[in-house]
Amino acid sequence: MSELEKILYNLGYGISDPQKNQEIQGYIDEAVEYMQSKGIDESKINTHTGYTIKNLWAKYRDQGEDEAILKKEGMIVHLILDLRRR
Repeated sequence: MSELEKILYNLGYGISDPQKNQEIQGYIDEAVEYMQSKGIDESKINTHTGYTIKNLWAKYRDQGEDEAILKKEGMIVHLILDLRRR
């Protein structure tokens, strides 16, 4: 199962809707770009923690909770800091 399929499943979607697939893939790409802009190495982006960040990012964006993505006390910020320390 691909990363996209896993995230779609976690969000409660199937893989049969190409428009939703493209939308969620866009959110995943945003998360990867953000992690890269923060100096996260490609090898770390593809870890379990990196997957968790992408999953949370897609969840927040899909639910329209954009402000929750980069809240100072938010989970994504803490996970990115953890990746940077490794």
